[in-house]
Amino acid sequence: MTLDVNAAGKTVNTMKKSLAGTSHVALKDGAIKGINLAEVFRRAKTALGSSDQKAQAREAQQTDFSEMTASFVIKNGVAHNEDLDVKAPLFRISGKGDIDIGNSKIDYVTNATVVASTKGQGGADLQELSGLTVPVHLVGPFDALKYQVDYSAAASQFAKSKAGERIRSAIEGRLGIGKPQGKGDEQSGQQAAPGGEESGQGSSGGSVRDRLKGLLGR
Repeated sequence: MTLDVNAAGKTVNTMKKSLAGTSHVALKDGAIKGINLAEVFRRAKTALGSSDQKAQAREAQQTDFSEMTASFVIKNGVAHNEDLDVKAPLFRISGKGDIDIGNSKIDYVTNATVVASTKGQGGADLQELSGLTVPVHLVGPFDALKYQVDYSAAASQFAKSKAGERIRSAIEGRLGIGKPQGKGDEQSGQQAAPGGEESGQGSSGGSVRDRLKGLLGR
C-alpha cells in the first residue's frame, strides 16, 4: 500500500475528515470479509428476475481472491475509487464508489463476473453461469455493512449470455416456437389459420412467446 496524504486537526475525527491525497493498494492472496460471492451466484441460479435482495454482511462470510488492485483520490476524508480490479480463480470483480473515512461508512458498487473455471470457491457449481455479471451495492457504516444484490439487472444480462441462450432455446423447443421455418415450410406449416392468423402465430402462440420473452428479459 502506498499513501501520499495529509491531514490537520486537534482530534482524530477531525483529522480523518480532513484527509486529502492519493493512495494505491496492491494485495495478493487475501479475502474480502462480509460477503461470499460464490453463494451470491448460487442464489442467482434461482433468483434471476426477482427483486433486489438485501443482506447484512457477516464476518463469517468471505470471498477469496488472488490479486486486488485499486487506487484512490482522497478529499475531505472521502476516498473515491473507480478502478477496482479483483482476480480470483472463479471471479473477476470491478467497481467504483466512495469510502467515507471521516464518517466510517461506505457507498460502493461492484460488478462481479463468473469466469470459465471449475476451480476455486464453489467453481464446480457455477460453471454454467460463466460470463454472468451480478451488480452488488455495498452500503452502510463499517461496523454494520449491508449489501444489495441486483438480480433483476443480472437477469437481463444473463438472458443474452450463452447459458441464457441455451435455456431459451430449450424452452422454445418444448413450446414449439423455435427457429423460423424456411420458404418451403411456410406453405406447408405456416398456412393461414381460420380468422386470418398464421399457424403458430395466433393469440395462444403469441401469448406464450410474449411470456417467454418477459421471463428471459427479451
